[in-house]
Amino acid sequence: MLPFDGEKLRGLMDEAGLDLVLASTRHNVRYLTGGYVYHFNERCQRAGSSQYMAMVGVPRKVEDAFYVGAGMEKGGLGVLPMWIDRRELTGGNVASTTTAAGAAAKATLNGGGARVGVEMPFLPAQAFQALQSALPGAALVDATDLLHELRAIKTAAELERLSCVSDKVAEAIQSGFRSGRHGITTRELASNVERSMGERGLAFLWAFTNAGPGYVRAPSDIQWQRGRMLHLDCGGEDGDYLADICRMGALGEPTTIGRDLTEECLAIQATVRGKMRAGMSFGEVQAASDAALSASAHAGIGRIVAHGIGMVSHEQPMINRPEQAARRLAVGHVLSIETEFHHPEAGHVKIEDTVAIGRDGARGMGDIGRELQVVPA
Repeated sequence: MLPFDGEKLRGLMDEAGLDLVLASTRHNVRYLTGGYVYHFNERCQRAGSSQYMAMVGVPRKVEDAFYVGAGMEKGGLGVLPMWIDRRELTGGNVASTTTAAGAAAKATLNGGGARVGVEMPFLPAQAFQALQSALPGAALVDATDLLHELRAIKTAAELERLSCVSDKVAEAIQSGFRSGRHGITTRELASNVERSMGERGLAFLWAFTNAGPGYVRAPSDIQWQRGRMLHLDCGGEDGDYLADICRMGALGEPTTIGRDLTEECLAIQATVRGKMRAGMSFGEVQAASDAALSASAHAGIGRIVAHGIGMVSHEQPMINRPEQAARRLAVGHVLSIETEFHHPEAGHVKIEDTVAIGRDGARGMGDIGRELQVVPA
């Protein structure tokens, strides 16, 4: 059984006029193989004067797909098998991988004149040159958006995984708040969140930290002090499925404006989340978001963004692309919704949630600690 929708991929390839898709990013290789990634290079691709790079090639006849990876992967493939039987295990660096992938693609395509989709923003120049050399009659075109589209509708298993990751990131943020004390630096807070994610089996991605006043959102020597607001906007992942969540805290009794802005964020989020449902157009989502923000007394210092999330932040559904305004939300879409205000006293006040679109509306993921977290000073 294919780990992805083969008919959907064939349809997307027909629309784009592609004969073959060659995926080279870790997340798309993992997606197309059904979860496989070579453990040795999962977090470190640097090797000598090159880098490790695996590739998956999928032609219109999906069962003829092939995998190209490192020679050392034979043992790993025995532990973590994949559905693709046709494998070329080479040296594993860019030169050897793309040479082998080009040869496999040439054999699959049976001649020139083909159109091959590659991940242009992520393809090293050396790989591009090697593919051009191996496929002199082929046109290499960007298939990044095609792969976004393929992954857009999440399966029940993917939704469960994203929900679990979101819960764990939200829990790690709460752990970060609980570690707060007068004078703790935002660098220390970010480290505490990172450690908490590791304890929950997640790979840490980032921690935007803002301790007001001011708008600096990077771990630094800035201190969280009594009466001040703090936001922790953090990302973590499990098997390339990621969560991006932001929560607000105050050390001791918050200022009136800090509490008010947090409540405004929550109210706007609730309004937008309450309107989202399958069949709603992307343009309607944007209009509802803009209207909710405009109704705020602090709209002039606010911003709201909705974007898809899954294996990539800002994947489909791409609400902010005007040319896609007529497209519609579907069951299985997952979005991040973020509302924020910039206030000179409170700092950067922000709430970011993740929701999954269902038949009857939007279901929250990681809805832990959404209310203002007041930490004893």
